[in-house]
Amino acid sequence: MKKHNKDVLKATLFALIAIFIMIGAAGLLFAEHKKKIQKEQQKKAAIEALERVPTVTPTPAATATPTPEPTATVTPTPVITRAPAFMASDYMGTWYSKDGLVTLSIDDLTLKSVTFTFSQAGDNAGTKVSEASDTAKVAGNAAKLSFTDSWGNQVRGNMTFDQGKLYLRLNTASPAEGAGVTPKVDGVLTREKAASVTQVPSVTPADNTDKMDLSSRDYIFPDSNSRYLTDEDLSGYSSDQLELAKNEIYARHGRKFVTQRIADYFNSKSWYKGTVEPETFDADTSVFNEYEVANIQKIADTEGKLRSEGK
Repeated sequence: MKKHNKDVLKATLFALIAIFIMIGAAGLLFAEHKKKIQKEQQKKAAIEALERVPTVTPTPAATATPTPEPTATVTPTPVITRAPAFMASDYMGTWYSKDGLVTLSIDDLTLKSVTFTFSQAGDNAGTKVSEASDTAKVAGNAAKLSFTDSWGNQVRGNMTFDQGKLYLRLNTASPAEGAGVTPKVDGVLTREKAASVTQVPSVTPADNTDKMDLSSRDYIFPDSNSRYLTDEDLSGYSSDQLELAKNEIYARHGRKFVTQRIADYFNSKSWYKGTVEPETFDADTSVFNEYEVANIQKIADTEGKLRSEGK
C-alpha cells in the first residue's frame, strides 16, 4: 500500500514538473510572439508615418547676379603752389654801391637765371674799370656768380635777392697779370647813384672823429637788424666801439649789462629798456633774426681782430 502511494506521489510530482515546464515554455513563446507583434506594429507605424510625409519639391538653386565693378573716380592730386622766393620785377634795372664805384645792371631775371652787366671803377676818375656781362643760375633767392672780367680776372661771388634788397658779394679769385682793377664788393646795393664819388681813404680813429663820437648818436648801426653789415660799415671803429655796436643788437631786445661801461652807455639812450637778466637772455638766442645773427658774428670777428692788434 505504501509502495503504491509513493508511486502515485512520484507520478503526480512528474506531472506537476511537466506542467511547470510547459507553462514556462508557453510563457517564453508568448513573450517572443508579443515582441514580434510589437516589432510588426512599429514597422507598420513607421511606414505609415513615411507615407504621410509630404513630397518636397526641390527649391531651384539661386543664380548669382554678378555685382558690377565700381568705377573708381580719380581725384586729381592737388598741386602744391609755393610763393616765389622773390619778385623779379623788384630787381630789374640798375643798382649802385654806396661809394659809387660799382654799377650792376640786371638785364633779365627769372626764378631760374639772372643776366647782368657789372662794372667797378678803380678810382674816382674811373680811368680803370673792370667790366663783365654774364648769366648765372638762380637757386632760391640767390645766384652763384663766376665770370672773367675785361682785365682777365677770375671773379667769384654771389648775388642775393632779399625782400627788395640786392646784396652783392664778389672777390677776385685769380687776379690777371697787370690788371688795373681787381673786383671786390661786399654790401647792399642801392638804386640811387652817389651824387659825387669821393675816394674814401683808409680810416683810423685819429682821422675820423665824427665816426668815433658815439655819445650824440642814438644808434651806431640803426639798421643792423634789417640788413647785412659790410666791411665798409665797420671800418674806422675801434674794438671798444665795435663791442658797443655788437651789444647794441642785444640791447634792442632788452638785455641788461653787467659791465659798467656798457651799462652806462645804453642807459644814456632813450630807446633802451633793460628788462632781461643776462643769464636768462643768453640762454635763448631765438630772439635774433638772420641779419642780427650774421651781424653779431661779423662785428665780433672784426672786434677780435682789432683787439689783437691793440686797436
